[in-house]
Amino acid sequence: MPSPFSIFSRKKSKVRLPFKDYYADWLHTLNHKLLPLLRHSLSSSSPTLLSSRTDLLLHHILSYYHSLDHAASPPTIPHLLFPSWNHATPFLFLGDLHPYLFTNLLRSFLDGSNQETLPPWTDPSRHLITRLDQIECGLRLMVPALVDRIRKAQEKFVAAVVNNWVASEGKKMAVAETMNVEMEEMVSVFLDANRLRRSVILEIIGAMSDYQAAVFLEGLARFLVGFGGPALLAEFGELQLGS
Repeated sequence: MPSPFSIFSRKKSKVRLPFKDYYADWLHTLNHKLLPLLRHSLSSSSPTLLSSRTDLLLHHILSYYHSLDHAASPPTIPHLLFPSWNHATPFLFLGDLHPYLFTNLLRSFLDGSNQETLPPWTDPSRHLITRLDQIECGLRLMVPALVDRIRKAQEKFVAAVVNNWVASEGKKMAVAETMNVEMEEMVSVFLDANRLRRSVILEIIGAMSDYQAAVFLEGLARFLVGFGGPALLAEFGELQLGS
């Protein structure tokens, strides 16, 4: 049976991508197990319970990026860069959520609009504000660098494949070998993008109190669940078409 990650198949495979199944299970665990546990701990008087359940949810989110890294290879990278299983399409950057989403989520907590209902943000520490500024400054340097790298990798990929296609008179095996070689840089960029996402999340959490970290992760989890399925974006599409 051909690999469901195969990009050389002449007809569309009806076999579901293994990572699609993994993502569905991952999202179900987040929504139906870890998120309810964290919400319960937020109303609990036990700091230990809050800390342990916050760590559980954080580990779960980071495990997703480690799984993406593990799945990354030249044959799979086209699917990982344009994931059919992730319906948060407007927010994707190199295969997953844009790093700016994490900092913008924190900014939304700090801008004052949620202060009445979210006490942890009424008086944020100077350390948190300063760290957020530093993270955003770093992103303004690293995100364009990743964009430039993927652009150059795609340019080189297209040129190499087309030239090889002409030279080999369209021989499938020769073209496939060239594609695998030229996709290595795309894999490298994808891995670095995931590393950046993990780093931003960890740096944000590291600058927070335990309660702030729990509220931030609860908000991030709700976002992931909200955009994890096609329903919300389908409604948005209908609104756009009807406007």
